[in-house]
Amino acid sequence: MKASDIDFKKSLQFDPAEGRVTIGRERVVLVRQESLGTLRTLLYDQLGSALARATLSQFGYRCGRADYDALAEAFGAAGESDRLQLGVALQAWLGVATLEVTRCEYDRDAGELDIVGWWRNSYEAEAHLAQLGPDDHPVCHALTGYLSGWCTEFLGRPVLAIETRCMGQGEERCDFRIRPDAAWGDEAARWRVALMAAPDSLSSELERKTALIEEQEAAISELSTPVMEIWDDILVLPIVGVVDTRRSLELMNNLLDRIVETQSRCVIIDVTGVEVVDTKTGDYLLKVIRAANLLGSRCVLTGLSPAIAQTLVEIGADLTEVNTLRNIKDGLKDCLRFLRSHRLGVNKGRGEQ
Repeated sequence: MKASDIDFKKSLQFDPAEGRVTIGRERVVLVRQESLGTLRTLLYDQLGSALARATLSQFGYRCGRADYDALAEAFGAAGESDRLQLGVALQAWLGVATLEVTRCEYDRDAGELDIVGWWRNSYEAEAHLAQLGPDDHPVCHALTGYLSGWCTEFLGRPVLAIETRCMGQGEERCDFRIRPDAAWGDEAARWRVALMAAPDSLSSELERKTALIEEQEAAISELSTPVMEIWDDILVLPIVGVVDTRRSLELMNNLLDRIVETQSRCVIIDVTGVEVVDTKTGDYLLKVIRAANLLGSRCVLTGLSPAIAQTLVEIGADLTEVNTLRNIKDGLKDCLRFLRSHRLGVNKGRGEQ
């Protein structure tokens, strides 16, 4: 049977009782284009553009290779030309794009193949534009991957399809060319790299990106909760932004570690950068102060805004053992007076002995 004689409309069978849709003997799944666009966005967001491109390209490639023999056998496309044309017709009937071949030259015995054509209404380009906007490069990764896989099975050696222009870049249509991998030069590197990326290299790259993100998060966390020694025996902890459960634990751990490390007797906790405080935030703040006191450090609270003061009053915060001052400058003066009086007391005690 010739591919041009196949009526896919008649071959499409719906069996809702069994929850199956088939073309010939092969099961297919109908998915809304918007859903595929959402999946595409998740891949780009979670993996980055390079890994997303490789994943989509390899998905299309494996589908193309698997479909070649299965569908050619199912529809009785025995001739060489029919097998090639079946892949073309299948893409159109499955709704992925309208595909037109303008040149098709091949010699399977010599390992030669050169196919030129174009897609119109590519589902990938439309989904990419809708979800991610115009791109600087072609975006029909799964479609080119599919053609690469299908033609690789046909020729019996590695074949690479590339996209020379794309609707995802704002073009009217998507043009492609398919040749043996060895016939391409550097112009096909983008597509070759996407298909050649091994599963272990993809996972390694993902692990590297994950590790980098974790390092960046740790650095941001350290920068957002700095504990600085501004004078002998005096630490300052400036708090900026929102204080939630996780942040309060980071604040407490960083502060207590620094107290133990420096053996500082005074801590200035400045909340000038905290604009809004709820009941939980006020409670977290008091816990940090109490923990520091248990290690023998005297805390001074500076930069209280009217909103923070009101919240602390509403939760019944006991600040009798905490000096509250206007700013860090006043807090530093208070700490210096405390340390001076403490040292005088110690010296007098030694003199009496």
